[in-house]
Amino acid sequence: MSKPPVLVVDDDSELRDYVARALKVEGYPVEAFGEGGAVLQRLDQSAAAVVVADVFLTGLNGIELLKRVVEGFPGTEVVLTGRDVPTATIVSAMRLGAADFVEKPLDVDHLLLCVGRAVDRGRLAFENQALKRVMGLTAGGEIVAASPRTIQVLEQVDLVAGSDIRVLVEGESGVGKELVAQRIHRNSPRHDKPFVAVNCGAIQESLLESELFGHKKGAFTGATTDHRGLFEVADRGTLFLDEIGEMSLDLQVKLLRVLERSEFRPVGSTKTVRVDVRVVAATNKTLADEVAAGRFREDLFYRLNVIHIQVPPLRERPEDVPALVEAFLTGHRRRGLPRKTIAPDAVQALASYPFPGNVRELRNVVERCQILSSGDEIQLSDLPKNVLEAAGAPAPPSPGGASYDLNLPLAEVERRHILAVLEANGGNKLGSARVLGINVKTLYNKLKSYEKGGGGPQS
Repeated sequence: MSKPPVLVVDDDSELRDYVARALKVEGYPVEAFGEGGAVLQRLDQSAAAVVVADVFLTGLNGIELLKRVVEGFPGTEVVLTGRDVPTATIVSAMRLGAADFVEKPLDVDHLLLCVGRAVDRGRLAFENQALKRVMGLTAGGEIVAASPRTIQVLEQVDLVAGSDIRVLVEGESGVGKELVAQRIHRNSPRHDKPFVAVNCGAIQESLLESELFGHKKGAFTGATTDHRGLFEVADRGTLFLDEIGEMSLDLQVKLLRVLERSEFRPVGSTKTVRVDVRVVAATNKTLADEVAAGRFREDLFYRLNVIHIQVPPLRERPEDVPALVEAFLTGHRRRGLPRKTIAPDAVQALASYPFPGNVRELRNVVERCQILSSGDEIQLSDLPKNVLEAAGAPAPPSPGGASYDLNLPLAEVERRHILAVLEANGGNKLGSARVLGINVKTLYNKLKSYEKGGGGPQS
């Protein structure tokens, strides 16, 4: 993998040329400068990973240069050098954000080590920022907002977050409704209390009441212990009721009672439990239509729909696609997938595709391309056939190649993913198993089955 640019600035022309040569030998693209102002002009034109600067530069000294870089170019790290620099100055520089300090006369090996650490520090900071924006990868994920539609949604979310007002979030499956609920909770006075999410459509109707309100031991067959419901677990926090439109009419009555009185009785109990819970509900249906069709109670609808937030589908906010793709690539790398970039024409093709599965589908496409594409860059030809057709691009020539292909059997996709993770972890089976979320024995068994079936990845 190519190394990022490093800028060297020093009054001593012989020393800066010596440092530049040493960095070039290590594979860094290097530019050398005699004064700090020229470095700032260079950074205005394009980014650099590290600036190596002497503290006692004439004109704009190293400390002032450090301040300017930290304020204006947050992606660039600064390694300071100097002879007989006061300890107080060094401490001040580190507090201002310097990555490291190297005493003169320079030990070039130590300087190279410090530059390498600074590069890693900058890369980690960048990836952490990207991870914060990834939708659905972490419980505290952020919404990528590059389009006017998404920015408008976030502005609306932030306006209502500070109150206890109930919110109904509507939008197609995969648009990020739970992330909206998480942002409401995170920016509310309840942020240090529980955020509890439940998918009302994923739990059997007979069990959902017990899941929400709890039950007492012996309340029904199989109730061998007392069970706290999610309303009680979320006390003083936020309860996110996803797919509220799937809830039965009988249970809707009981939910309405809780919203009106802030109290309920667990199944099989005679005692009332009082709670203080903010409810955020979400649905991929239009609840007003469900009310008109008699499938959702009108009184409950008005209780939930105090503030209505509509999350647009991805096809209506294509400006978000490039930022989402970069965030997903970064997030997937942290999970052990190969480190790859993506070609601009591939990003353009993704942005032109309507994505019926929305952000969730885009994330899956990026992940499969990251696993199955050859080379360090995802090319246009690596995209799935349906995306290429929508973009008017030719389909991949071979469905059996390394490119992502919707016709691949699931077992083959799993095989390629396992082998890619194993390669990314340098053959370390324990680390690979941890990334894959399986035990080492399972990994060994799968690898043995691949050997019997013909070995390594198919080309």
